[in-house]
Amino acid sequence: MSNKIIELKNVNKIYKTKAEEIHILKNINLSFSKGNFVSIQGKSGSGKTTLLNILGLLDVPTNGDMFIDEKKINYKNEKIKNRIRNEKIGFVFQFHYLLNEFTALENVMMPALINKNFDKKEVKERALELLDLVGLSERVKHKPLELSGGEKQRVAIARSMINNPEIILADEPTGNLDTETSLVINNLFKKINEEKKQSIIIVTHSLELANLAEYKYKIEKGEFNKVL
Repeated sequence: MSNKIIELKNVNKIYKTKAEEIHILKNINLSFSKGNFVSIQGKSGSGKTTLLNILGLLDVPTNGDMFIDEKKINYKNEKIKNRIRNEKIGFVFQFHYLLNEFTALENVMMPALINKNFDKKEVKERALELLDLVGLSERVKHKPLELSGGEKQRVAIARSMINNPEIILADEPTGNLDTETSLVINNLFKKINEEKKQSIIIVTHSLELANLAEYKYKIEKGEFNKVL
């Protein structure tokens, strides 16, 4: 039995304007197994964020196929795509996107409460466990405006895990953080991968974060290549 968690086959992404066609992703073929820690590097405009958005079902390729747990994605079925995003994928962005009127605990709980598949008491217990995992057990009642940049990002990471996703996708998660705080976040991703066995795919400019990954790739001019 295959251990593949996510796979792209012959995926292209082309943006068309009146003047030209921009080939962002060129015939991408990739597959990652459950528990892989993957980093993707590339210059601005190389296509790395577009690739991450396709992996997260936030964008649709021009052509090609995507599989999650070996099941082909039907891009036209929004209901199924929403269910897969809610159940199987956690997102961490460069900006934390926390809601300022809610506490750290409430922010972490939010995706699970929206999902409506969990008991509120169980969600709270899990959220507290995740905040402890990311080192914020003493900050659960603090609101985002009372937290540092690194603490906000750690809350965002805990939030990405609340629905127990198989895959965590992170887009430049240390892009707005100083060197010392970035190191904390880097080590946290490594810890989550090792302890929780969740697949982590990170797009990053940070060589330090990229090098923590088990599998390292680069995108150059829309082409996807493994770093040896």
